[in-house]
Amino acid sequence: MNTARAELRKLLTLPSLRRTALLTWAATLLLTYAYASAESRGEPLGDPTALAPLGYTQAGFLVLGVLAAASEYQEGGQIHTTLLAMPRRLPLQAVKALALAAVTLPVAAATAATSTLPASGATWMPAATAYLTLTTLLAAAVAGVVRRAVPAVILLLGLYFIAGPLLRARPGSLAAAYLPDTAALNPSRGAAATIIWTLSALTLAALTFHRRDA
Repeated sequence: MNTARAELRKLLTLPSLRRTALLTWAATLLLTYAYASAESRGEPLGDPTALAPLGYTQAGFLVLGVLAAASEYQEGGQIHTTLLAMPRRLPLQAVKALALAAVTLPVAAATAATSTLPASGATWMPAATAYLTLTTLLAAAVAGVVRRAVPAVILLLGLYFIAGPLLRARPGSLAAAYLPDTAALNPSRGAAATIIWTLSALTLAALTFHRRDA
């Protein structure tokens, strides 16, 4: 319990996380307003689904996850202090993931409530909340392996905003259905892919953390 409280306190007191969460929510609000305004004029902007704004503002949750994980390796090597208090690495990694999920969940819910368009927002809001939370955990896992914020952000944004759209643009591409952000476009079809990607990334991060020097 002490470790869990310490991890929660650590996340809640990181200024970069608070700023990222606030900016992401504000960007979502603006995008949703733009989509709703265009839709009311009969001029839909791009993707007409209820989760359309999430296709852009999920970037904020990727950054959120990266900052949460990479901060311990960049700000005075705080990971060493953490390991002194909790030397069992696998349980520590599990606590970190749970703490991040607990912190992300209300932010994801607020963002999902803002980002879903009126036509079917109530239907997709729980799915959007879960998707954003899983996306944050996936990003944190990647950052835990890379241990540097900038390379992790570049890798994730490249996957979500460059590789993903390019694969989807190819006719008959089977790989596109298994990308981690498929759920942002079609929650019913992409949920399994997002869950598998997240669990795989968390497993890799845990094994890396267990075997590699801090």
